[in-house]
Amino acid sequence: MQPAPYKTSAQQDALVSVIICTCGRASALQNLLKAIELQTYQNFEILIVDGNQEPSPAREAVENYLKQSNLSEKLALIKSEKGLTRQRNVGLEGASGEIICFFDDDVTMEEDFLSRVVALFASADMQDVGGITPYDTLHYPYALSLRWRLRAALGVMPSLNPGDVDRLGRAVPISFLKPFAGSKQIGWLPGFGMIYRRAAVEGLRFDELLPTYGGEDRDFSMRVGERYRLLVCGDLHLRHHYSTEGRNDGLIRLRECSFGAGRRFAKYGRGFRDYVTVARTFLGDFLVDLIAFARSPLPVNFFAIFVRLHASFQGLRSVKKGERLAIASPARSSFERREVPVLIRNERDR
Repeated sequence: MQPAPYKTSAQQDALVSVIICTCGRASALQNLLKAIELQTYQNFEILIVDGNQEPSPAREAVENYLKQSNLSEKLALIKSEKGLTRQRNVGLEGASGEIICFFDDDVTMEEDFLSRVVALFASADMQDVGGITPYDTLHYPYALSLRWRLRAALGVMPSLNPGDVDRLGRAVPISFLKPFAGSKQIGWLPGFGMIYRRAAVEGLRFDELLPTYGGEDRDFSMRVGERYRLLVCGDLHLRHHYSTEGRNDGLIRLRECSFGAGRRFAKYGRGFRDYVTVARTFLGDFLVDLIAFARSPLPVNFFAIFVRLHASFQGLRSVKKGERLAIASPARSSFERREVPVLIRNERDR
């Protein structure tokens, strides 16, 4: 039996802000709301950031759910322009909690999830930890396929160690991790379940030019990781159901991923050695795509070659010189809560 974690008086009752960005997955959202309502730890607020156009299926789902639940005093539905990074920033601006959870709208968890999160952040040996992510019991461990091994051998990835990331944002999937107990230090957090200490995200915002699958989670968490440790917690379990509803198809997703890779390279690349790494990465992925097409000459595999190259160069060109300088010396302004337009407001705020 594990010893009870140390808690300070301020941390043991920490307010948890649960931020859920949603667009097009109303049915999955209701399952998540039910999982949060059943939590044994009840000092939380829920901010649902709705990127749908009117009439909004998310708003209808929330209104119907509130008729049969006890969440009305804890929940706010906030209208936002569509776009995951924009919606995440809106959620940050409206959050009041000492602990900030970003969940995809298609995840669920056990009833003690939030209590475990609060206990982890209150533990004496976790005070230098800025962010954690749970272990996805539905999709971890992901098989280390030939494609991933080729990408590592060709220098597209920095290693095959789960959770590794280099300064240019080339990352290794955390999903390669086999089940384990305790915590492991990693270099970035996946967006379906990112949990941050409030102090760790002061002055930070998500890059709103990164599309949904452009690696906005990696970009943001890497910046947190410059000042704090990041951990994946093997005993903190979450289920990412990966609903296909509202998701983009393969080529659109590849385009967004490639644009994000190009933009990260342009943001963080500084010297000749970095540019050699960028060129090696592009060439490595090009060769892997050619091999994939040779093994399976389908139209989607043919178009993938050109989609990746075109989107990557678009991402490279998206970064201006002034933006690079700002990233090199980011402002460390204090984190302030802002007023955001609320469609359904917590009763306690009225």
